[in-house]
Parts: sequence; C-alpha cells; structure tokens
Amino acid sequence: MISRRRFLEGAAFGTAVGMVGRPLDAAAAGRGPQIFGTGRVHDPLPDRTIPSPSDFGFTAHPGGGAFVCSMFGPETGGFRGCNLMTVQGVVLANSLQIHRHVATFSGQVAILVSPDVFTNTGPVLSIAPTDFTVEAKLGGPGVAYMILHIPAVTSTLGGDTGGIISVGRIEKQRIHT
Repeated sequence: MISRRRFLEGAAFGTAVGMVGRPLDAAAAGRGPQIFGTGRVHDPLPDRTIPSPSDFGFTAHPGGGAFVCSMFGPETGGFRGCNLMTVQGVVLANSLQIHRHVATFSGQVAILVSPDVFTNTGPVLSIAPTDFTVEAKLGGPGVAYMILHIPAVTSTLGGDTGGIISVGRIEKQRIHT
C-alpha cells in the first residue's frame, strides 16, 4: 500500500515533470532541503489573501523546482468572475528559504485566465513570463497555508491569492546525494 507521503511526493514531482518536461531528481536538485506540496486551498487567510479556492502542486529545492495552481468552474468559488485559471512555471534556483515551519520561494509563471478578469479585453488572457513568490506554511489540512503573490496582478485582484489548505500537505525533506 502506498503511503500518503509517497503519494503526495509523487504528485508534486509529477506536476513538476509535466511542467518542465524532464524529471526532477536529487542530483538535479542539489543537496539540502526541499519542500513539496499538493492539495486544495479553501478558506482565505484573514487580512492576507482574497477568497481564491484552487488546486496546487509544487516542488522547490536548491536547484529550482516547479509550480502549478489551477481553478476550474464555479464550484471552486472563482474570483472576480473567473471560471478558468492556470498558473504554472518554474521556481528559481537558490530562491528557497525555510525559517522554522514557513518557506518562501520565487520564480516565473505563465498565467491563463478565462474570462479575462485582468484587462477585460477578451474572452481569454494569457501572459508570460510573470514574476511570483510563494509563502508556504508546512503541515496538513487546517494547519498548512499557501500565499501566492504575483505583483503584476495583485492590485487588479484586490490582494494575494491562496489560503488555508483543506486537502493535501506541504512538507520539507532533506535531499541526500
């Protein structure tokens, strides 16, 4: 039987493989800590994020990593009338910082939204590359959180997206090569 930890690790690395087109391994990651997470963001963090239920997956390590966040349909709650959203990209090498149980990392993503809730110029908006940062608290449902900050769109949305993890985990692991 596969453990929940192995399942989550595989899901995060599977996301990374699909996004960057090559498998991530310990040699590519380098030595040191890594974090990985996958799950669903549900409730916003008071005074820190706007309501933005979505699914996410990421891996971040000294060599870089990958990030994806998606939202589809009204059942995820949407924001500002958005029915479909994907944010996916790469984590920059050496951007991962971990202090106690909170990690931060940064990189560049591509954003696809429908309808275009940012410029209101079309049915779909696709922009790339766009800088981002993530703050993630380690843990499981009700404890872990993720805050996605994309400076190019934060003011248009009315704040950062993310919130408390309702399903999934964000974990730290040391890489040994």
